[in-house]
Amino acid sequence: MLTSSVFIALLTTLNTTALAEPVKSPQLTPSLQDKSTSPIAQKLLGQWEAKDPDSPIILTFVFSPEGKLYIYSPNSQTSVAVELKYRIDPTTEPKPIHLDITIPGKKEPVLTIFEFTADGKLRLQLDNTNPGKPRPTAFSESPTLFTKVSEATKLPDNVKVIEPTL
Repeated sequence: MLTSSVFIALLTTLNTTALAEPVKSPQLTPSLQDKSTSPIAQKLLGQWEAKDPDSPIILTFVFSPEGKLYIYSPNSQTSVAVELKYRIDPTTEPKPIHLDITIPGKKEPVLTIFEFTADGKLRLQLDNTNPGKPRPTAFSESPTLFTKVSEATKLPDNVKVIEPTL
């Protein structure tokens, strides 16, 4: 579920308290900027939560319109999040949609796929996704399912952004 990926390493980062300097955002190509107004990009915006069935961990992804992706665990001991960059290619519709996640300090992005289920959940392939690995072409038997919990695209005020340590 939430195992075997770079995102688990990010979760371990969430238990630290060091503050990070803001990350400079990479420039998106004009063609990708234009795609940010697509219905798929708009549907992705907001806060999505997934619970690891093997632990009490809840993982929250916050997708912002500026191409920022914040990952945090609302039930962790400290209120911290990591800031990543993301971009989608909605032209890969109908399914699966390509999602590229850039981690500060990594040369290669994490290439993965996602789709929206009939009941409005976000099916995201996290298993075996790491920087530099090829993009999965299909979902594993147990992709992570996120439920949209808010339209908010900003972190709660009590959550501090930290630098990911992988």
